[in-house]
Amino acid sequence: MPHSNSNHSLRFGIITDIHFSTESETAAAKASAAELRACIEYWQGHDVDFLLQLGDLINGSDTYKREELRQVSAIFKPFPATIRHVIGNHCLALPRRELMEALGLQSAYYTFTIQGFRFMVLDGMDVSVLSTPETEEDRQLLAHFRAHPELHDYCGAIGSRQKTWLQKGLEEAEHFGEKVIIICHFPLLAETTDQRHGLLWNHREIAELLASSPAVKACLSGHYHYGGYAQLNGLHVVVLPAFVNRSAHPRFTCGTVELAGERMVIRNQLDETIYDLPLRH
Repeated sequence: MPHSNSNHSLRFGIITDIHFSTESETAAAKASAAELRACIEYWQGHDVDFLLQLGDLINGSDTYKREELRQVSAIFKPFPATIRHVIGNHCLALPRRELMEALGLQSAYYTFTIQGFRFMVLDGMDVSVLSTPETEEDRQLLAHFRAHPELHDYCGAIGSRQKTWLQKGLEEAEHFGEKVIIICHFPLLAETTDQRHGLLWNHREIAELLASSPAVKACLSGHYHYGGYAQLNGLHVVVLPAFVNRSAHPRFTCGTVELAGERMVIRNQLDETIYDLPLRH
């Protein structure tokens, strides 16, 4: 059962870039399912308050995308706590509305608060080749990035309405003395990814906005399969390694994040500490 006592630390499970595929060889597909179930057992054994799934839940095969989602959802169904989903680029192989309904999302970007922490989940595919721009500013933004294919058409940007929502949320958090944790599928700093994977299209603008708010303490992302870390004005920017590439980095298949006092501790499935970071003041 998840925590209910507000006096202890906040602990949540975390995993990213599962890329669940039914096209793999049967043995490989069964191994992936078994390791996901092992992650669920690990989280249950560590009394997590919720689970954060950072995007690219499915591989997004043209033929098998719905079956991928059906199977991976069935694996996670027994998990007893809330699962907070992030939309990744591979996820949008499915129509956005269909995907959001399956994941129980009213909006692709949203916020929730627990024990004085405000989690703000961003939709990095808000402006992308897989989304319809909502404003003239967004249409111009999409046209700009379409003209630069080296920035990858599988990445995306935070749109104008989402930026307004983000700014308002940060101001509210500052007013109420909340600590903000930013969640985004895409990396927000170039130092935490590589050219092949790419990052959020308008990462500079968003990273500067986040770093300028004293309420923001950390950013957690996926997408870059090998993981990365950097700081921006004392703000921790962590990219976690992908489940799908776990053989390349066996020290992280899944893990937990613990927020206690003024620190953030990230541990792997072996209970080894990967990061022990002081939250900026």
